[in-house]
Amino acid sequence: MGDQNCPITKAANILGRKWTLEMIHFLGERKRFCELQEIVGGVNPATLTQRLKTLEYAGIVNRYPISEGPRHVEYELTEKGKDLLGVLSDLAVWVSRWYPEEENGNERL
Repeated sequence: MGDQNCPITKAANILGRKWTLEMIHFLGERKRFCELQEIVGGVNPATLTQRLKTLEYAGIVNRYPISEGPRHVEYELTEKGKDLLGVLSDLAVWVSRWYPEEENGNERL
């Protein structure tokens, strides 16, 4: 299962679940739950809720219940979460460099 004290293992435990990196990427600006679900695409509401709760617990996302007008919830990255945006940008550069064919929809993986 990996060394739980290893920083990569810790990162994988927090960020390694499906949809999590996409959610962080799209939460660069505050979004409603339904907006996030639509922009991520393909994630069901129960999974989205579970991932958001995990990120909230980890201190990466803040949840804001909005009571004025129609009740809804909005989510936004914390400072800790915003710190990940640079890492995601570096990861995108790496993917573009080493897997350029996947950018055109010709996935081999």
